[in-house]
Amino acid sequence: MTRHRIPARQGLSFELSAGESFEIVDPEGAQVADLVAFRADDHAERFSPKYTYRREGTLRPSTGNRLYTTEGNAILRIVDDDCGVHDLLYGPCNHWILEEYYGQDGIGCRGNLSEVLGPEGIRTSDLQETMNVFMKSAIEGDRVEIVEPDSEPGDSIGLEAEMDALVGVTACSGEAVVNAGEAKPIDVRLPDGALLRTTFE
Repeated sequence: MTRHRIPARQGLSFELSAGESFEIVDPEGAQVADLVAFRADDHAERFSPKYTYRREGTLRPSTGNRLYTTEGNAILRIVDDDCGVHDLLYGPCNHWILEEYYGQDGIGCRGNLSEVLGPEGIRTSDLQETMNVFMKSAIEGDRVEIVEPDSEPGDSIGLEAEMDALVGVTACSGEAVVNAGEAKPIDVRLPDGALLRTTFE
């Protein structure tokens, strides 16, 4: 396994064979990572938060839960999880979310994912839904809001591929409550040679 650091507001992509594992690590604490996954041989089939909570019966998947695709197939399985609090409700931040909600410039997680996955034929319009790793959302009645993450420095989540997969991970760009006020790096541990592309040098 090779450890890669994603700088604040950046992203990367990689490929996994069925049975291979990877980890996402929050090195400084209270930092969200956006995760997407696509079937390697058919990118039209991709991770779906909605079918995941339909299948698993939870909005906060953790150890033992699987992530499911738009076709109802398991694509990733969570094998260990230090934090246990993640989000399936919110889409990836983009330029207008950064501007309207956070008063920031930039392309956000959706733009970063598009940059690293576009060469594989993934369109920006395919990047509507993510698993927001370490993100905490609070539901009260019919209202939902983002609150500060529970993740501590060094917390990690480990996932295993249930099928050959193309995966993208970003360090969330929001400098607001979503990341406890400051965008920070995210680390990933990948099988040797799995890394495809990054938005950084």
